[in-house]
Amino acid sequence: MKTLKNIQDLFLLLCPIAAMAQNIGSAQTQVNVTIAQVQSIQISQPTVNISMAKPSHFLLGNDSGQQTNHIKVSSSSAYEVTVKASTEYFSHNGNSTSLPVNTIVVKTETGSLTNSNAQPPAGLRVVPQIMLSALPATIIKSPAGEWGRGFHVNYAIPATKSPGYPNRESGTYSTTIMYTLIPQ
Repeated sequence: MKTLKNIQDLFLLLCPIAAMAQNIGSAQTQVNVTIAQVQSIQISQPTVNISMAKPSHFLLGNDSGQQTNHIKVSSSSAYEVTVKASTEYFSHNGNSTSLPVNTIVVKTETGSLTNSNAQPPAGLRVVPQIMLSALPATIIKSPAGEWGRGFHVNYAIPATKSPGYPNRESGTYSTTIMYTLIPQ
C-alpha cells in the first residue's frame, strides 16, 4: 500500500507541472508581400523657351538655361529613359515648317534625389548631349531603381545649327518632346 501512496503523491506533484506545460491554444498566419514594378516619370517645367532675339543668338546659338531636375524618375527596378520629338519639324502658328527639330541639342546631367543626398546608383549612365529627333534615343540608363531621381536638362541651339534660324517669319516655333520610361 505504501507503494501506491508514493505513486499517488508523485502523481499529485507532477500534475500541476503537466498542466502548466500544456498549450492553451495557438494559431498562425502567413504574410505575403507582393512586389509590383512601379515606374513614374514627370517633367517639372512643362514649357521651355529658347530666345532667338539677339544677333549673337543667330551667330552663336542660344539655350534654355538649365532646367533643374527637369526629368524626375521613380522606379522599383532598373530603367531606361528615351527622348524624342513628336515630329521632324517645328510648327509655327499650327502649321508644319521646314525648320528641323534636330537643330536642338538635349543636354542632360544627373540631378538630385527627392529628400535625400544619396549618390546615384553605380553604373548609372547619362548621355551628356544628344540631337533631338523624331526617333527615340536613350539618354538615361540605370541598373537600379530609385524614388524621385532628378535629371537636369538644358535645351540648346548650338552655333553649328544656328544658321537654320535666320530668314524665318517671327513668332514661336514649337514641338512636343516626349520622354519615355522603360523598365529593364
